[in-house]
Amino acid sequence: GSAISKRAKMLRTAALLLMALPSVAAMHRCHAVGATSRPTSLGLAFAGSSPLLRARSNLGGAGGRSQAPRGICGLAMQNRDYKKYGTEFDLLDGKDFDLLSLRSFRREAKLKYSNLNQSEPLRIYLSALLFFFAVSYQKIAAAIGEPVTDMQKLQQVAVALPSLALFLRERGRRTAQLVRMDKECAIGDLQVTLKDAMSGTSKPFKVRELRGKRRLMAFYGSKEYLAKELTAAAVYRRRYLSSQMAILAVPTDGSSRKDWGLPDGAEGTRGNWLWDIGGVDEWIEYFETILEGKLDTSDETGGWIALNMKGRSCASGLGSPIIDELLGSKMPPLNLLEETDAPTIGDEASDIRDIYEMQERFYSCLTEGKVDEMLGLWGEGDDEGVSEFVGLGGRLDPWDNQLKDGSRPEGMVVMNKDALLVDDNFAITTCIEVPATGAGQTLLATQRWRR
Repeated sequence: GSAISKRAKMLRTAALLLMALPSVAAMHRCHAVGATSRPTSLGLAFAGSSPLLRARSNLGGAGGRSQAPRGICGLAMQNRDYKKYGTEFDLLDGKDFDLLSLRSFRREAKLKYSNLNQSEPLRIYLSALLFFFAVSYQKIAAAIGEPVTDMQKLQQVAVALPSLALFLRERGRRTAQLVRMDKECAIGDLQVTLKDAMSGTSKPFKVRELRGKRRLMAFYGSKEYLAKELTAAAVYRRRYLSSQMAILAVPTDGSSRKDWGLPDGAEGTRGNWLWDIGGVDEWIEYFETILEGKLDTSDETGGWIALNMKGRSCASGLGSPIIDELLGSKMPPLNLLEETDAPTIGDEASDIRDIYEMQERFYSCLTEGKVDEMLGLWGEGDDEGVSEFVGLGGRLDPWDNQLKDGSRPEGMVVMNKDALLVDDNFAITTCIEVPATGAGQTLLATQRWRR
C-alpha cells in the first residue's frame, strides 16, 4: 500500500511538472522579447504564434475578470496592428477540409451549416460507428474467444446494411447542403469598388464587408443585356438610396460603363447607385458556377441575383427582373422617404418638367375621376406588364368603372417623384403613392411615357 501511495505521489509530481513547463516556456519567451510584466485578464498561456490562437485568445478574454499577480507573465499577448503588418486574419475567410465529404468548404459555409444542423452530424457518426461494430463483430468475438452462431451472423448483416445505407444517405444530404451553402458564401469573397463622386477616389470592399450596410443586385451578361437592364434600372436610382442598395454589372465580353450607354442624368445627384466590381474573372466564375449552364440552354442573354442585408440571396433569375416589385417586396425602404421631388438639372431640365406635368395630370385624373382626360393620356399599344397580368387571369375594368365615386383613390398623396429621359421619345417616371385609407402604407408606382 505504501509503495502504491509513493508511486501515486510521484505521478502527481511529474504531472505538475509537465503542466508547468508550457508556462515556464511562455514566461521565458515573453521576457526574451522584451515584453513588460503587467496584470492580464486571462489565465491561459499560449506559446504559439498562430493567428487563429491569437484570435481565440482575444475572443476568450472578453468574459474573464481574474487578475494575475504582478511579475508573472501568464499569457504572451500582442496588441498588434494586423493591417500594418499585412497579416490580418478573418475567421470566416478561407477553406477547411471536411473529412466526411472528403473535400474543402469555406469556413463560413461550415459555420452556417453547423448553426442550422446540429443533430445531423451526430446521426452520421453514430450510423458509421454502428456499421463499424457490425462488420467487426466476428473479429471481436474471435479475439475474446466467443463462438459466433449463424443467427448472430444474420443479425450482423441486418445491422450493417441499414446502418451503411443511413450513413450514405445522411452524408449525401449533408454534402449537398454544404455545396449549396458554399456557393452562396462564395459571393462574399468577391470585391466591389465604390467611387466617391466628389473626390474621385475609389475604395474596394469585399461583399462580406457590406453585410448589414448594403443590399446588392448584380446583373451578368453581354454589353447589350447590361445596356438594356441598367437603363431600366436607372430610373429607380433614388429608390436604391432609400433602400440602401447598390447595383453591380458583370460584363461577359469585356465591356465597361462607357459602352452601356446610360441616359444623361442616370447617375443621379444624391449618390452613386452603380458600383464597379473588382476582379471581373472571379465574378464571371461565380455566375458560371451558380447558373450551371442554364444560360446556354435559354433564350435569355443574361441573369441577375439580389442579396439582402445579411448577404444572402433573396431573389434571382434569367432575363429582366421586375425591379419595382423587387423593391416593394424584398427590398423595402430603410431610410425615411422624402416628400420632395428629385431636382431637374442639366440640359434635359425642360423636358423633365414637361414629363412631371404629364405625371401630375395622370394623378389628377386618377384621384378626381376625369375619365375623358385619362383616356386621352393612355396609349393605344399593349403594355408588357399589363399583358402578363391579363395572361395570368387578371381582369381590366374600363376607366369609367375605375374612376367612379367610391372606386377611385380619392385623397391619395403622391410624393418623392423622379423621372428619367431615356431618349427623345421615351421617358420613365416613378413616385411613392400614399393611399388615404392605407394606414400609412406606401406603394412604388412606375409610369412609361412615349411621344
